[in-house]
Amino acid sequence: TGYEVYLQGLPIYKSHSYRSDEHVIHLDSSRFYARLPDRDKLIDQSEAVLLILGALQSEAEKCLKLFKKTLSAQDFVNYFETLKHWDLLSLLNDVDAVPTEAITVITSYPVCSNEAYGNFEEHPGKPVSRSAIENRQVEVVDIDDDIQYDGAARYMFAWMRDSLVYQGNLDEGHWINLYVRTLSKEEVTVEHVNESHYAHFEGSWVYVGVTFCDAYRIKIGIDVVEINNHAFFEGLDNGNVVIMPKGGLSDAVIEQVATFKSEYDEYQESTHDDDCGKFFSFLVANTAKDPADAVRQLLPEFTGCPSLFGKSFVVTIDDVGKVASTTAV
Repeated sequence: TGYEVYLQGLPIYKSHSYRSDEHVIHLDSSRFYARLPDRDKLIDQSEAVLLILGALQSEAEKCLKLFKKTLSAQDFVNYFETLKHWDLLSLLNDVDAVPTEAITVITSYPVCSNEAYGNFEEHPGKPVSRSAIENRQVEVVDIDDDIQYDGAARYMFAWMRDSLVYQGNLDEGHWINLYVRTLSKEEVTVEHVNESHYAHFEGSWVYVGVTFCDAYRIKIGIDVVEINNHAFFEGLDNGNVVIMPKGGLSDAVIEQVATFKSEYDEYQESTHDDDCGKFFSFLVANTAKDPADAVRQLLPEFTGCPSLFGKSFVVTIDDVGKVASTTAV
């Protein structure tokens, strides 16, 4: 897509993206003129460049229209990036396949920062056929929620349903727009199955409420998914609460709650690791059947306090979970 321009055999212009294997253009000296005395720039260069780009786009359109006629839909959509570069995405509007660049699938647990924790979405390995979408063999959704603030419910819903996530980068006239379900415009309701109790977690960075239950159901429209093996965060703007099913006891949800980025946009890895460790102990303590085991899980290590070695204590916890007294025995 880059190019180098010559006038009367001499180089006179080079695009920013030019490589040696890209377009070489020779100008008609009766129509284009070099600026004297150095002859290293065109007169009215900005206008000349627009003419050059117009000619290149016209030739690109001819080639791509030929490819459209001769290639299968699955092969033609592989020219997505080229079509995008030349502003010719409308050529895809009636093609019976969706380019992989236009959709993603959720392949792992959704998180609030791809930069900090890695991308949980990937492009599919091959284009998706129009018939698969029109016949509802796969669902295409659009989600613009910010997990940290809006919560992860819609992403969890799409993940459990193996939905395709539309990236919104095709032409407005493309047929896929008729089938995209905009989840962010639909109301979400969450039902807790056999809720047991609520507790509050206080880490070094993360402060969040946690509702413990057997499972939860996410309902959007008439569709419902039930999840019992993954927690999810409802969002800072939706109560700042984690829903924790008994089969999903993991610190992974911390990466939906916070990015651990400082005011200087620096990732605080040690604080992240510390809060994850504390949160896991908190989960174990809140789900332990034996209160003594819960206390043991919550106590820190005392390896740096030799004076405590071998000692026994009676610890009294008050009605709000604070230590009321400790007595050596």
